[in-house]
Amino acid sequence: MKTVSFPTIEGRNDFYVSNREPLLPSPLIKLPIGSIRPKGWLRHQLILMAEGMTGHLPELSKWCRFEGSAWASPEGQGDYGWEELPYWLRGFGDLGYVLGDERIIKEVRKWIEAVLSSQDL
Repeated sequence: MKTVSFPTIEGRNDFYVSNREPLLPSPLIKLPIGSIRPKGWLRHQLILMAEGMTGHLPELSKWCRFEGSAWASPEGQGDYGWEELPYWLRGFGDLGYVLGDERIIKEVRKWIEAVLSSQDL
């Protein structure tokens, strides 16, 4: 086994999208969501998140409630159009897709479709 202080950035990865020139290559590449399936302890922890506060934030937080949200409004009008929602939604979506949780995926799609349909073209 060899220990390194920093992963090498030499070479290219033809299988995953990473930085293109003129950017420096990234030593670590984020794998596509769902390409790794958690098992054991990690899966259990993710299920706890899905069944806990993270998975039920729309019921607990006024900032993540769909009804009345400026993020979900076709006119961009409403309450709580701040940045809390996109941060939560990104992690919530990743959680749903990693677990294959249809309840979470359905909720995430509802949000994404509403946000995209409200954009100014």
